[in-house]
Amino acid sequence: MFLIHLFYFALTGIGLGLVFFWRRNELNLFDPLGFSIEGSLIFSTLTVAIIFTVHFLSRWSVGHWSSLKQSAHELNCWIGEMKNIQILIISLASGVGEEIIFRGWLLNEIGLISSSLVFGVVHWPPNKHWRFWPFFAFSMGMILGLLCIWSNTLIYAIVVHVGINLLNLRLLPKIVNSGEYDKR
Repeated sequence: MFLIHLFYFALTGIGLGLVFFWRRNELNLFDPLGFSIEGSLIFSTLTVAIIFTVHFLSRWSVGHWSSLKQSAHELNCWIGEMKNIQILIISLASGVGEEIIFRGWLLNEIGLISSSLVFGVVHWPPNKHWRFWPFFAFSMGMILGLLCIWSNTLIYAIVVHVGINLLNLRLLPKIVNSGEYDKR
């Protein structure tokens, strides 16, 4: 677990360096360091809606596709009995690190579709049960990229990414282990 945390903290540091120093004064699709109170109620509401919609769809999908159910079982084996604080740390580290790199920097460098494709490829599956993963990551890359461009900030995308990771890491393995989906 330490290596995973170290990887994401390094990713965050590299991403911050790129965002702060890489062509900082050039024209971008959005300002990753920007934030405006204007529209924050709309974007905050949208952020919460995306988090819960994606989590609901994740739960539904695990219940309806055996491949995804197997993925959730494997996820539970990998994370084991992680404490809530460990899940929070990994959710924060991965959400912040990936968003800073992929939306904060790469989105402004190569555009929405290309950065989403790279995000999908980076989430290449470890085995056949996870074959849906790159498509999900590409879709989320598009949604999070659009959210950044529309809101002109990286903040909401980070909150969405952390929120989805937190809910899915905490709840999906427990739901699968409870046998809730075995009754179907």
